[in-house]
Amino acid sequence: MVKVSVITVVWNAAAELEKTLANLAALDRSAAELEVIVIDGGSTDGTQAVMERFRETIAYAASERDEGLYDAMNKGIRAATGDYLWFVNAGDRVFRRDALTRIFPAGRPLADVYYGETLVETPSGEVLGLRKKRLPRGGLTWRSLTEGMVVCHQSFLVRRAIAPLYDTDRYRLAADIDWVIECLKRAGSVVDTGIVLSCFTTGGISTRRRRASWRERWKIMVKHYGWWRTLRAHAGFAGGMLLDWLLRRPACRPFAGE
Repeated sequence: MVKVSVITVVWNAAAELEKTLANLAALDRSAAELEVIVIDGGSTDGTQAVMERFRETIAYAASERDEGLYDAMNKGIRAATGDYLWFVNAGDRVFRRDALTRIFPAGRPLADVYYGETLVETPSGEVLGLRKKRLPRGGLTWRSLTEGMVVCHQSFLVRRAIAPLYDTDRYRLAADIDWVIECLKRAGSVVDTGIVLSCFTTGGISTRRRRASWRERWKIMVKHYGWWRTLRAHAGFAGGMLLDWLLRRPACRPFAGE
C-alpha cells in the first residue's frame, strides 16, 4: 500500500491546528497509509496541548524554534518516510474524506506528481470560491508556472524520492514556487486528479508581505525561465490585473432624467 506523509507546520495556532488534525484523523485510509507529521516552531499558546490530544493521529512531532516557514517544512521533509509528500499546514484541510481513494485508485500505476483544485477560505471560515488558475493545454508542467502559481502546494502531492528541500538560503517568502517548479522538472509523470484536494486559508506570509514576495518571485522565474520570458509573463500579469480591475468597477450612474 502506498504511504503518504502529510506535513503540517504550525506556530502559535492552536485552534487552526486542531481543525487540521481533526480533518486528517477523519480521512479514509483504505487506499493509502497516512503518516501525519507536525512541525511546531516552539509555540507558547496551547498548540502543544492540541498535539498531545491528537497523539494517536500524529506519527512524528517536533516542537522547537526554527528559521521560518520553509525551514520548518524542510524539517518535515527530512522526517518523512512516506512514498509521497503532502503539505497541509495548520488551518488548511483536505477537502474530501475519500481524497486518498480518489488520488490512488486501485489498479492504476503510480505517478510522480498528483495535483488538484483548491477551495479558498478566509480565517473566519467564509468560502471565497475555487482558486481557479488556467493551465496550458496538455496539463501541468514546470513551464506552466510562467503563468504564476497555478497550483497550491496544499493540492500538490509529490513522490518523496524526487522532492528537493526548500531553498531557504535564497528565498524566504516564495520558496514554494521554486520548490514546485523543481519537483515538476524532476517528474516523469504528472496526474490531474480532477477534484478539489484542499481548503486553503488566506493570509499567509507572502500575502502580508506582497511586495517583497513579488521580488522573490521575479528572481525565481528569471532563474528558471530567463529574463525575456519572465518579462513577457509579468506584462501578462499586469494586463490581467488591469482587466480584472476594469471589470470590477461599479457601473456609472445614469444621467439625471434618464
